[in-house]
Amino acid sequence: MKRNIFRWLRYVVSLLCFGLLVVTFSDWGSDLIEIDALRRLGMKLTHLQFIPALLSVSMGVVVGILVLTLLFGRLYCSTLCPLGTLQDGVNWARKRRDKKSALRFGFHKPNRWMRYGVLAAAVGFVAAGIGVGVALLDPYSIFGRIIYEGFRPLVQGVNNLLALFMGDWFGREPITVSWLSFAVALVMMIIIGVLAWLKGRRYCTAWCPVGTLLGEVSRFALVKVEINTDKCTSCGVCGRKCKAEAIDTANHRVDPTRCVVCFDCIDDCSQGAISFGVGGGSVGLKSSNPKADDKQAGVSRKAFISTVAAFATLPALQAQKRARHAEQAMQQGGHGQGGHGGGHGGGHGEGGGSGAHKRGPRPIAPAGVGSIANLQAKCTGCNLCISKCPTHVLQPAVWEYGLQGIMQPTLKFDKGYCLYDCTLCGEVCPTGAIKLLGREQKKMTRLGHAIFRKDKCVITTDNRECGNCAEHCPAEAIKMVRSAVDRKKYPQIEKALCIGCGKCEYLCPAKPEKAIVVKGFSEHK
Repeated sequence: MKRNIFRWLRYVVSLLCFGLLVVTFSDWGSDLIEIDALRRLGMKLTHLQFIPALLSVSMGVVVGILVLTLLFGRLYCSTLCPLGTLQDGVNWARKRRDKKSALRFGFHKPNRWMRYGVLAAAVGFVAAGIGVGVALLDPYSIFGRIIYEGFRPLVQGVNNLLALFMGDWFGREPITVSWLSFAVALVMMIIIGVLAWLKGRRYCTAWCPVGTLLGEVSRFALVKVEINTDKCTSCGVCGRKCKAEAIDTANHRVDPTRCVVCFDCIDDCSQGAISFGVGGGSVGLKSSNPKADDKQAGVSRKAFISTVAAFATLPALQAQKRARHAEQAMQQGGHGQGGHGGGHGGGHGEGGGSGAHKRGPRPIAPAGVGSIANLQAKCTGCNLCISKCPTHVLQPAVWEYGLQGIMQPTLKFDKGYCLYDCTLCGEVCPTGAIKLLGREQKKMTRLGHAIFRKDKCVITTDNRECGNCAEHCPAEAIKMVRSAVDRKKYPQIEKALCIGCGKCEYLCPAKPEKAIVVKGFSEHK
C-alpha cells in the first residue's frame, strides 16, 4: 500500500521541533558550537508557541497560527506543539508493547463543558494577568517544566559522568532541582502520560485550551480529513485507531475540532476511503438529523466567533494593564529606594523609603521585568530563562512572590549572582515577561539594594579584615570605611549606585547568615 507523504512529513517536522526544544530546555553541550547552533534554532521555536506569542503580543505569530489552522486544521497541535509530540511518543511506546492496543480507541461525544470551561479559565487567567493559572494550562510551559525539572537533571548526570572520562570535552555541571517546580512537573507528567497511555491524545482533545481554541477554528478549515462513503466499507478500523477519537465510523464523519491532522487514518484505511482534501468530512454526506446539524453549526459558529473575539482582545487588555502599572510607578516616584548612604551598623538601610519595604526583604526579580506585577502577569513558568542562566542565580520561586508567583524566576544569591552585563534571560523569554535590555541599560537597572549587617560580619565575629564585598562590587557601590570607634574598616554602601546584582551577598564569607543581603524592589529603577 502506498504510504501517505503527509504523514512522514509530519513525523519529520514534529520530531525536529521536539528535538530542538528538548536540547534548548536541557541546555546540554553549552560549549559545543554544533549544539549551540541547534539551541539558538530551538529558542526561535519557543517564540512560535501560541500562548507565549499571545502574552508577548506577537500578533504576527498568533495570526499566522490561526491562518494555518483555517487552511489545514490543527497542524499546530500535530507538529509545532512539543507536548503533542510527547503524547504521540507515549502512544507509540504503548503500541510497541502491545500491538492490540492500537485498536483501543473509539468515537465519543466531546465533553463540551470540560473543553470550554478550561478555555474560559485560560482566557480569564490571561486577561486578569494571573500567570500561575496560565502556567498550569499552557502546553508549552508544561512541556518546558517536564524537560527542565525531569529530563535535564538526567542529562546533567550523564554529562558529569562523561566528564570523568572526556576531560575538557564535558565540563561538570551542578545539578539543581526546585522541589515545588519538580513536584508540579511530575504531577503533570504523570497525568498527561497516563492519559496518553490509555487514551492517546485525550489531553489535547479535552483539556488543552489551545487545542480547544484551534479546534473551533478548524471547523472552518479549507482542507480537512474526509471520508468517501462510496469507498468506505464501515469496517471501523480508522475509528478504533484514531488517537484523537475524532472519527465517527457509524456516520462517516470526522470531528474537525478534535482531529489533530496526524494522517494516520489515511494509511490505516485499506480501501483508500480517507483523504486530506478541500471540503472536509461533512461535505456530501447524508445526515440522519439535518435540523440538529444546522442547530449545532449555528452554536459552533457562535462559539468560534466569541472565543476568537475574546482572545483577540487580550493583547489590548494587557497593554492597558501595563500602562496603568507604568502610571502608578511614575506617581510613586522613588518607591523602594529606602535610606541614604547606608551606614555600617547592624540594620542600617532598613529605614526610609515606602512603607511596603518595611515588611522585610523582598524577592529579587530578574532585570527586564520592569516590575514584579508585570512578571506575575506574563510569566508562564516555562523555566527557559532559568535553564539558560550562566550562574544559576535564577531559580523557580516557591513562596517568594506569593501564591501568584509560584514557579516564576527569582534571584537566589545562595546559588550565584547576576552577571553585570548578562542579558540572556531577556533574549530567551518568549512571553515578554522579561524584556531584552541593552548591556549598558542592564548595568544601570536597579533590581534592589544591599544592606550591611554589622553583627554578622567576620570583622565583628572573627576580628579579621575582609573587604570581599567591596573588592568584587561591579558597580563600585561598596567602599571600606574605617570606624572612628574601633578603627576597623567596615563596608559602606552607596544605595544610589547599588544595582542589587547580589555578587556581594554570594561572595560574603559570613556563616551561617550573610553580613550583606540584597533587598529587592517591586518596581525596578
